[in-house]
Amino acid sequence: MRDPLTWAFPIFRAFGIPVKVHAFLIIFAVGTFFRQVLAPGGSERVFEVFLLTGPILFTLLLLHEFGHCFAGRLMDGEAKEIVLWPFGGLAVVDVPPHWRPHTVTAMGGLLVNAAICFGAFVILAGAGFLPTVNPLADPYAAEMRNYRDGRVYTSELGLRLYQTGTNEPVAPTPDMVSKLHKEVELSEAVQKSGLDRPTASRPLVWVDRVFWVSWVLLLINLLPGYPLDGGQILQGLVWAKSDRDQAIQTASYAGIVVAAVFLIASLTLNEVWPMALGLFVAVASWLKMNPQFLADPGYGDYGPGYGSSDGDDETPSRPAKKRQSLLKRLTTARNARRMQRENAQQQRDEDRLDSLLEKIARKEPLTAEETAFMKRVSTRYKNR
Repeated sequence: MRDPLTWAFPIFRAFGIPVKVHAFLIIFAVGTFFRQVLAPGGSERVFEVFLLTGPILFTLLLLHEFGHCFAGRLMDGEAKEIVLWPFGGLAVVDVPPHWRPHTVTAMGGLLVNAAICFGAFVILAGAGFLPTVNPLADPYAAEMRNYRDGRVYTSELGLRLYQTGTNEPVAPTPDMVSKLHKEVELSEAVQKSGLDRPTASRPLVWVDRVFWVSWVLLLINLLPGYPLDGGQILQGLVWAKSDRDQAIQTASYAGIVVAAVFLIASLTLNEVWPMALGLFVAVASWLKMNPQFLADPGYGDYGPGYGSSDGDDETPSRPAKKRQSLLKRLTTARNARRMQRENAQQQRDEDRLDSLLEKIARKEPLTAEETAFMKRVSTRYKNR
């Protein structure tokens, strides 16, 4: 209990990797849920808040961490466990002590978020919409611009008005704004005003919300501070030009600068969320520079690199494996499959040959195809 990094409990195992949920994620999710539900009009969007702060956030965080694990495996690493945190999670991956596998493993999660965003973008673009890219936007309003008619469409929790049949926006009246979370009354007020209120279909609204959450996670993890992916990537890039210790120091100081910016922003905006992120990055960066204060110096993203293979100097590092090129791996796999097919075909030919010899022993006539088959197999055995 002295180490807050270990305040996590297992929930299941997937692809041979134990998955744990940290207590901070539960606190973050519950606090965010009540904060949004208790806000003005929040009682009208309880279902949306639950899905966004619960299953959707959990699933996207999990996919992000599996991206790290699979990338680490591609670099001859071993994925040991996943711990889900509010700002992305920790993937404990043991990789060879080299900057390249470290960097590739760090990029795995970002690529997963980018792929999710791209898939959601394709769906929305096919329907004529551009997704919400403003990280400070309200995901429940889901304001999506339609590039065909130039209007901004929203969910039922948003409000955009236009002159009838045009893309000329009209500011809603205070009376309409007061009825924003009362759908029936708002629809009647808009109908009486003679204005258009473009709303998107619910499936597209949820696609936009998934895009927004994944997009925000991508942007947060790009920040150059531990334990975020940006800090790990910065460590790998500096490591490639100098050494591991210098890389850790550089990325740690960068994380402290990022933390300071978020703390200043939280005080300026009077918001808790930037302060939580700033403290999170500040503590992680400080622990990275002072691993002796951790119960387990090689724990997750906080240890030196991804996992313990490039841990403290007093622990002997395992030699890096020589990685085959992609072409070599593909050629080896193709040859193995071809050998397997040839062995299977040879076994089938031998079984048929035995049956034909039994047929000859019974003095039964062979067909022309069977005679040709026996000659072909006999020739093959003679040429061995």
